[in-house]
Amino acid sequence: MSLFEIATKVRRTLKGFANEFFPPPIRLVFSPAYRTPPNPLSDPYRAEKILGHLAAHAGIGIRHMSTPRSANIQQLLRVHDFSYLQSLENPEVVARIFGSPDPSLDTAALVSEQRWMTGGTILAARMAAGHKNQLSPVVNIGGGFHHAKRDKGAGFCLFNDIAVAIAQLRADGFRGRILVVDLDLHQGDGTRTLFATDASVFCCSIHAVDWDDTSCVADINIALGPGIGDNAYLSALKETLPRCFSLADPDLVLYVAGVDIAHDDAIGSWRISADAILERDRLVLSLSGKRPLVWLLSGGYGPDAWRHTARTLAFLCTGKDTPLPSTSEVNLERFRQIARRLSSTELAAPGDQNLGITAEDVLQDLMSPRAARRYLGYYTPYGIECALERYGVTDHIRRTGIPEIAVEFQLDRSNGEMIRVVTADERRDTLVELVTSVSTTAHPPLRLVVIEWLLLQNPRLPATQHHVLLPGQEHPGLGILREIVLMLVMACERLDLDGIVLNPAHYHVAALAHSEMQFADPVAEARFAAMEEAIGPTPLAEASWAVQRGELIDMVSGQPVQWVPAEMVLPVSTRFKHIRQQTDYEAAVEQAAPRFRFVWTHRSNSVSNEHRPDLEFVKK
Repeated sequence: MSLFEIATKVRRTLKGFANEFFPPPIRLVFSPAYRTPPNPLSDPYRAEKILGHLAAHAGIGIRHMSTPRSANIQQLLRVHDFSYLQSLENPEVVARIFGSPDPSLDTAALVSEQRWMTGGTILAARMAAGHKNQLSPVVNIGGGFHHAKRDKGAGFCLFNDIAVAIAQLRADGFRGRILVVDLDLHQGDGTRTLFATDASVFCCSIHAVDWDDTSCVADINIALGPGIGDNAYLSALKETLPRCFSLADPDLVLYVAGVDIAHDDAIGSWRISADAILERDRLVLSLSGKRPLVWLLSGGYGPDAWRHTARTLAFLCTGKDTPLPSTSEVNLERFRQIARRLSSTELAAPGDQNLGITAEDVLQDLMSPRAARRYLGYYTPYGIECALERYGVTDHIRRTGIPEIAVEFQLDRSNGEMIRVVTADERRDTLVELVTSVSTTAHPPLRLVVIEWLLLQNPRLPATQHHVLLPGQEHPGLGILREIVLMLVMACERLDLDGIVLNPAHYHVAALAHSEMQFADPVAEARFAAMEEAIGPTPLAEASWAVQRGELIDMVSGQPVQWVPAEMVLPVSTRFKHIRQQTDYEAAVEQAAPRFRFVWTHRSNSVSNEHRPDLEFVKK
């Protein structure tokens, strides 16, 4: 044996000794192959963001990490039919499982990624099962593909890594009782089906709606419905989870810790706060006690999904809870910093001799001749151009191939004041039309900016399979709705206005705005949650057309579900936020939620600009 081999063996022995007697707070399983190919819903860098945060704020490094091997065919065949595994070579089969109409989707990369993550769950399960009375969980920074069944995949799940890992443990000789705690938004239908007749694997799933009603010999299956908030969720967990642990009496726990329950999830229909997710995770860990536990990421969509897992794992490592700001909160703070650098000289003065206009002036006399020449009694066209430049909107437009823009006002419309952004050339193509009014009657005594009309379009971008027209569109959109809303928030803060009101004429507008806004009426919020639940993890274009075509069906009446515009609000001022907090909004949403049960009757494999119904050009 060489000196190098001896040193390596000694190092491994010492590492094993240290881990046995001084276990790390968590043990991680990860591979650089855990990267989802670009797609509209998942964050390709979710795992890396979690690891980056743990490295920067929790002292977690390479010594806490193990690298898996990709699951091999023999391991997969313990759970899945060979004919099904063969079918995954067909890109259309994989694309259908991912609900993607994009022909450029790298399906081979998706198969490879999930094989690696399945290998990660196998390794994590082996590590956990090999260390009894181990307080530190083993976290696979991926996995949780609980929808896959023996002969088919679904819901972004190609292989059921949970079942594959359990089958591998059994092949290794592990005979202990196993509890699968599945707290993803969606039912762990694939897992419970695969273990329907196996009393040694207890499946506990608390989710929104059932995807499968297979009878199981050892399970607790609870569908809470859409629109669930913190109170109802935490109550259900505290009532159900202790019973699951008592009935299962597990020797090993597999925790499917989906965060698509979050209020800011890109496709979720629940409204669970980040604090409640942390409380959920701590409850599972507390009930597990000294039992070995495997933690799997499972669902979580959009750029903020990583934050919830990272927060809990950092807390486990440090004992300190540090909430992580969302993308919306980061963007809002970034806009505020820019707003502080935007002076009244830039926003209000050019073209006017009076350089001393203030927010107080605006509030005192919005109807004065001076105010009548200004948007919201304050902003000049030049000021709006400065704001668009500073907030990055102009740069975004430039990247679409439009080099210069101009801003025009029409402040004497019957329904409010219009800002129009056009191309600064002879064509004067309209890019943005925003009409707002200031209302004191919508929610007295508040003063709210009401978006009466909003058009965001790129008339120079042809509609293609990558730029599908949404209902109500004549041209592809600009992709700046959130930026426009944030700019209005800055205007509210500058001018002491209380908030923003939007009445979305189409499903996709509400879906895009929902990360920032809520429906004013809790019944409308519950109805929208039911629509989101029925549509599920579907690209926005396909979802919006499904609603437009009447493909959602009310399970009670049997009638198509029509889109009904309803007021959405974004509180800005402290007084508006206080008023909203005084109402028991969350309880009202949960009370209304059971009234709405929708199902999507037809899922098309693609969305096309051809043969679309003619639509009136209405406000969006």
